Amino acid sequence: MKKILYVLLAIVLVVVVAIGVLVTLVDPNQFKPLIAEQVKKATGRDLVIEGDIGWRFFPSVGFAIGRTEFRNPAGFDEANLVQFNEAGVSVSVLPLLSNRLEIGQVTLKDARVFIQTRKDGVSNLDGLGGDKTTTDRASDSRETEAQPTASGEGEVVAEGETATGEKWVISLAGIALENASVSLRDDQAGTVTALDSLNMNLSQFAPGEWADLNFDLAGQNGAMRFSAQGKTSLQLAENLDNAALKNTELSASMTEAGTQLDNVTVKLDAFNLGEWSNVTLSAKGQIPDLAFNAEGKTRIRVSQDKANISLQALDLKSDLEGAALPRPTMKVAMSGDAEYDLKAAMATLSGLTVKADELALNGDASFKQADIPVIRFALSSEEINVDNWTGGDAEAAASEEAKPSDTSGTASAPAGDAPVSEQEPDLSVLKQLDVDGTVKVKRFVAANARLSNVDLAIAVKNGVFTLNKFAADLYDGTISATARLDANGSLPVYQISNTIQGVQVQPLLVDVAENDILAGTGNIDVEVAGKGLAESRLKKNLDGTIAINFADGAVNGINIPKMIREAKAKLKGQSDTVQDEPKKTDFSALTATFILKDGKAATNNMHLASPLLRVDGKGNTDLTEQSLAFQIDTSVVATSKGQGGKSVDEVADITVPLDITGTWQAPDYAINFKELVKRNSELDKRAKELEAKAEKEADRLEEKANKEVQRGLDKLLGDKAGDDKVKEATDKLLKGLFN
Repeated sequence: MKKILYVLLAIVLVVVVAIGVLVTLVDPNQFKPLIAEQVKKATGRDLVIEGDIGWRFFPSVGFAIGRTEFRNPAGFDEANLVQFNEAGVSVSVLPLLSNRLEIGQVTLKDARVFIQTRKDGVSNLDGLGGDKTTTDRASDSRETEAQPTASGEGEVVAEGETATGEKWVISLAGIALENASVSLRDDQAGTVTALDSLNMNLSQFAPGEWADLNFDLAGQNGAMRFSAQGKTSLQLAENLDNAALKNTELSASMTEAGTQLDNVTVKLDAFNLGEWSNVTLSAKGQIPDLAFNAEGKTRIRVSQDKANISLQALDLKSDLEGAALPRPTMKVAMSGDAEYDLKAAMATLSGLTVKADELALNGDASFKQADIPVIRFALSSEEINVDNWTGGDAEAAASEEAKPSDTSGTASAPAGDAPVSEQEPDLSVLKQLDVDGTVKVKRFVAANARLSNVDLAIAVKNGVFTLNKFAADLYDGTISATARLDANGSLPVYQISNTIQGVQVQPLLVDVAENDILAGTGNIDVEVAGKGLAESRLKKNLDGTIAINFADGAVNGINIPKMIREAKAKLKGQSDTVQDEPKKTDFSALTATFILKDGKAATNNMHLASPLLRVDGKGNTDLTEQSLAFQIDTSVVATSKGQGGKSVDEVADITVPLDITGTWQAPDYAINFKELVKRNSELDKRAKELEAKAEKEADRLEEKANKEVQRGLDKLLGDKAGDDKVKEATDKLLKGLFN
């Protein structure tokens, strides 16, 4: 036993003597020139070690180095690429004999990294390969790849093994990074990103064992200031091919002009490849005109091959407040499952629910990252009320009330006097997306129009927007439409086809325009096309047809039979005695085809039919000025009691021309008396001509009849026909026959 003790004391004595000799005879500072020379040769840059290099012997062997600078070439804003005030590392010696690499605390204080790209594109990272050319480096690389480190028979030595294949156990006492800073400057892009303060501390670390890591940083990117801090426990697998985390907490804050993130926090209970982890997050802050307070939770899993990231039971909620919203405050939420395929660069959302107050959308969606992102979706909703989000009629009424009253006595400017925009909308987004999707809504309200069972299908590709389908139930009828918008030319080109069938027109007009001018069952076919979406071009370049066919309805605001009676009464110098009649004209059919061209909608086949009336018209409306210029001819086609119980016999022989002028908002109806008098004067003249012709024809027929009767009497009487008394008797007989 004593002999063993003496041997151990001898070994300790030898080690102590060796350390003493090493410290006495070997000064590590004498290696400074050699180190600088080797760095210069390898990188072409200067390495300046201003501080001392000192030995460490307890509890392990190592060294410490003072202020050191790795210089930039001339022409950059800072002299050093990398610099630090103090660094140190140590290694335990005796464990090396047992294939154990035990590294002591690694420290780095006041480190700074400065990376700059000048306006001429030159970076201080260029040329770090020293005098070696790119070809030489590539050749060396190929040689390294072709000739792996050999062990006797030429086999590759794996990391963590000796040349004979013996396993090594590696451990680290810890890493301490204190007061580090980084500056990334790009003069070409005009951007500067800086980490002003970076601190990190890693506790004792070894593969297969848990270690604690915490950090904090603060920096600036342009006008944005940010900070972050976090902590976690991590574990590297013994074969260094996997890692696990637990008790992870990250938090960050950011401020910029008008934008502030007070606190963004993410917590992860545990993480391991192929296993589900629970995540909670929260964020509070504001951007211009919007403040938010959000929180959420989900489960996350990264596949064992790191090719897929899955989210399960995603649940995000946020309270919003601010002028940027359609409402003063809102509650929004999103839930569902998600998956991201890293190889395919595709995100898939399933069982998705997006809520904004009472609005809810459900369905599936996908997003594929590419030069032109690919988006697919199939969504549905019970109800969407656009008016609730845009303000609808209430907002319009408030806007009207807010307008200053006109006290100048001048009339309001017509609609056509308002300035018309020449600016085309920016449709460049149509060239940057590949979209295909459907939306189904049970109840839909927009501009106070109420639709149900809406079925919408759209697509965007290669700068073309296509409305493949729009179908809905509308006021006891249906509406269907397709459309195409091509944004590839100098001006966008569009086509629209729309069919409305069996719609009750009056309630639709009341809801949409607060106007009941027309009632009936309406069918409308629209086929239009145009070029340019600016307000001016939208009206002037619109071409196509609009065909309307209304049945069993009425035109409110005008009583055509009454106007006809008034017209005839005025021709006779009289007045219509019936005054209290509704301003309404019933019809069994109302049809017209409007031709859209050069900013006008014109028709020459307007027709209204009813059991009593016939109305035919023609004219046009200016789409820009919103003015009306129509002339219609009205006439009575039956002889029975008309509207208001007035007999139509007294007006059945007259056609009255009416002029419709004014604007869409305020149409004006008036009898064209000049045309009325002209037409009736021509009728009187024609009637007299026919009467004279009839009298002349009657005289001719009477004379012919007299001759025939006389010839018959002559044959009957024979020689007595010339007798005066007989002749007198026959004359009386003929007069009795024809008078």
